[in-house]
Amino acid sequence: MKFFIPTEKLFKAFLVAILLLLVLNIISIFLAINLDQNDTLGSFLILLFDFNQEANIPSLFSTLQFLVASLLLLIIAVYKKSSGKKHLRWLGISFLFFLLMLDEAISIHEFLFTFLQEQYHNSSFFYYTSLLVFGLVLAGIGLIYIPFFNHLNKKLLIGMFLAAGIFLLGAIVFETIGNNVFETYGLSLGYRLLYTIEETLEMLGLAIFINVLNWYIGIKMQKISIVLTI
Repeated sequence: MKFFIPTEKLFKAFLVAILLLLVLNIISIFLAINLDQNDTLGSFLILLFDFNQEANIPSLFSTLQFLVASLLLLIIAVYKKSSGKKHLRWLGISFLFFLLMLDEAISIHEFLFTFLQEQYHNSSFFYYTSLLVFGLVLAGIGLIYIPFFNHLNKKLLIGMFLAAGIFLLGAIVFETIGNNVFETYGLSLGYRLLYTIEETLEMLGLAIFINVLNWYIGIKMQKISIVLTI
């Protein structure tokens, strides 16, 4: 049996999921601020839906988004190879998203940064150093991929850059601002608002990226949808 998931419906499903998670996160923030310490159910809901927690439902959703993006990129790479076209850069991006999926799933960089900060008296040096390294790596990848970007479908290119811009606005700009606010004011309402915006932008950026990849697969493979076979 085959199920067809049209591009538009897949994107709407991601948007509905993001909105639902956002509402649940806001509820968890309200509970965290007003919670009775003996409220076991409330504490469980916070752990389950707060965007600032790890290994919970929002984190699982982001992991799923990275995995879907990686698989779509792999599909494109396989299609390019079978058509006798250059495919290695598509494969490289697919592998990058697979690594990001692993990082999201097991929180590698959060664990490493926390460990280093604790070892060096909670200094933010490693946090900002990591941002610098991340920026340099991103710039290096961008330079390597300039010829690749120059030959992309225009709509695909615009969609990819829009998605990347939204994702990085959350992952770098709002995370940096949030880190500064946390160091100054602790777990304040302002910090909660900032990490909510950060995570929402990241999920939205990934949803747009998946949508544009799915659209590209549709026009290249003469299908409008992802096909799931059972």
